Amino acid sequence: MIAQGYDLGDVLAGTHLDSKTWDRPESVLSAAQELAIYANIERLLQPGAAGLELGSRINVNAIGMMGGLLRNSRNVGHAGYLLRRFHPLTNRWFTSELIGAVSPGKTVVRYRPVTDLGRLYRLLIDLSIRGTQQLLVEIFGPAAGAYVSEVTFGYAAPGDAQRYAAELGCPVNFGNEYTLVSFDNEIGKMPNTGHSNFSYQVFHQQCRASAFRFGPTSWRERTLNILASLDYYPSAEAMAAKLNCSERSLRRHFNNEGVQYSELIDKVRFDRAAYLLVHSTDSVKKISNQLAYSEPQAFGRAFYRWSGLTPTQFRRRGQ
Repeated sequence: MIAQGYDLGDVLAGTHLDSKTWDRPESVLSAAQELAIYANIERLLQPGAAGLELGSRINVNAIGMMGGLLRNSRNVGHAGYLLRRFHPLTNRWFTSELIGAVSPGKTVVRYRPVTDLGRLYRLLIDLSIRGTQQLLVEIFGPAAGAYVSEVTFGYAAPGDAQRYAAELGCPVNFGNEYTLVSFDNEIGKMPNTGHSNFSYQVFHQQCRASAFRFGPTSWRERTLNILASLDYYPSAEAMAAKLNCSERSLRRHFNNEGVQYSELIDKVRFDRAAYLLVHSTDSVKKISNQLAYSEPQAFGRAFYRWSGLTPTQFRRRGQ
């Protein structure tokens, strides 16, 4: 925005930030400050799809350690999975969820807002999707843009709706309850020739340590952020200890938010299982072990409950 000639004071209006604070590397924006800045940007860039414009300018250096992790992902699909797993580091406003009924050859993700975003919903979801696409193109090349193969937005068609298909390069629809994005699994196999396993492990450790600190304040999201930073599935008692409360209090918080701890464990397991089934050659038995199931049959029953398909059927449809 500043490079385009906009005044920094206009961008920071209402945030209680000044140019000196903004320029400090250690400065971290609160959720309220970030929303205020987005509201200012929307006002300054109108008319038009401000989110698409912002997303098209995102680069890996702008997202810190997450950019380093993505640069060392194994392939396009792996990068997409990492963006979902560590979403608080790049997008605190939405949680992305795999939905069970996948189209053949596609991974379908639902973007659910973690709070009421009001009129900023359009800007932020546009930014999220276009920004994801831009990051993949920067790392993997122009062909990776086709990984986003169809989008159905969770808002009514705007006056400049025709811009979206041209900008995103795929079919676009509007008016759904939530935003749904289809990702092309064949494009997802595109390898990262610059992948470094050592660098990946370094950045992965940093992202795991940081993910749960940057999310929203709901108990559901805080718990998901911690689960994203782990490679195991703690009991409710152990999770409560990580959140500095009793198990009874944690379950009460979940009850108030209409969710159960087992549902959150299932969500994380399903996302990881779906990625491994589509983007790895690991056997179903090996995947079940990675997800801490006692036997493949137990994993198969759980996966069928999540998706309506057996792991083998899901893998075939994802090819």
